[in-house]
Amino acid sequence: MGGATLDQQLVKNLYTGNGLLAKAEQIELSFKLEARYSKSQILEMYLSDVYFGHGYYGLPAAARGYFGVAPADLTWAQASLLGGLVQAPSAYDPYTHLELAKRRQRHVLDRLVATHHLTTEQAAVAFAAPLNLR
Repeated sequence: MGGATLDQQLVKNLYTGNGLLAKAEQIELSFKLEARYSKSQILEMYLSDVYFGHGYYGLPAAARGYFGVAPADLTWAQASLLGGLVQAPSAYDPYTHLELAKRRQRHVLDRLVATHHLTTEQAAVAFAAPLNLR
């Protein structure tokens, strides 16, 4: 999925396959998606569909599977770990590669600080917090 916009990734996951024609279709459909839905709605659709590893498709399944909670009940520690899984669920699998998963979590938390969604202190607390993996 590398290099594609979130819209293009969602379109690819939902509607098209691979190949040259598919790439053109993805771009066309992503423009239509952007015209109809807000970025927030597109993100919500993406998070409902994306793969998080261990057979968990979508954020609700991943939150319940990894932590036994609903998405609204995730801690920042848990949410940032899940956010890091999307790029490479097998590589950042917290059960088999916890150190790599924690490094990726740190990256996600750093991005949240850089975009002013968390303070440096909040990110440090989240990184140090227990994950309570199932």
